[in-house]
Amino acid sequence: MKALAIDSASGCMTVSAKNDDITTSLSLDIGPKQSQELLPAIDFVLKKVDLKPEELDYTVLCKGPGTFTGLRLAFAALKSIELAFNKPVYGVSTLECYASPFENFEGLVISTVDAKKDQFFAGIYENKKTILEPEDTTIEKVISVIDKTKKILCVGPDAKLFTEELKQNSPSLDVIYFDAQINTCINLFNIAEKMIEEKKEPLKDFEGPEYLRKSEAEIALENK
Repeated sequence: MKALAIDSASGCMTVSAKNDDITTSLSLDIGPKQSQELLPAIDFVLKKVDLKPEELDYTVLCKGPGTFTGLRLAFAALKSIELAFNKPVYGVSTLECYASPFENFEGLVISTVDAKKDQFFAGIYENKKTILEPEDTTIEKVISVIDKTKKILCVGPDAKLFTEELKQNSPSLDVIYFDAQINTCINLFNIAEKMIEEKKEPLKDFEGPEYLRKSEAEIALENK
């Protein structure tokens, strides 16, 4: 299939395009400068696989949780392609995306993104089942819900930090982390095409990012 994928849920943004069995990806660890580089990145990967936006079969993105700005950028870019060329946009949970290559791990897979303020976005998975739905949570909450007799693999861009804090709070846990860089857009393509095969719906016009946390502006407004 012909597709475009964006993962901009963290400071390291990955954009990939595939034209059947040819794939090109670009990863940029640029934090807040994503807004300047996303559109050029899309143009670059599409040209490398000799595709135009109107030739795409679908697009897919990490729908959250993640950074407010990064998620909004990806949605804006792919919704624009949808509007212009009637190409469906599929949304995949960021944490599911990061956990998906490890679904055969014999134990618990904890997928995580640092949410700052001593919190993490985390989801727990085992044998292709969800043990803990993605949520804005604490190390203490995660420790309280896991089976401490099982091996634990932490994945995601902040897996090392999460693992260190897990061990600090519960030294007896059998926990390791995977910190090698993975092309998360390949995961997005695989999950999206499974969704298409299973006839699952793409994102509706009104659907946006799943932040799991209110913005600073929303919190300030509520406290007035």
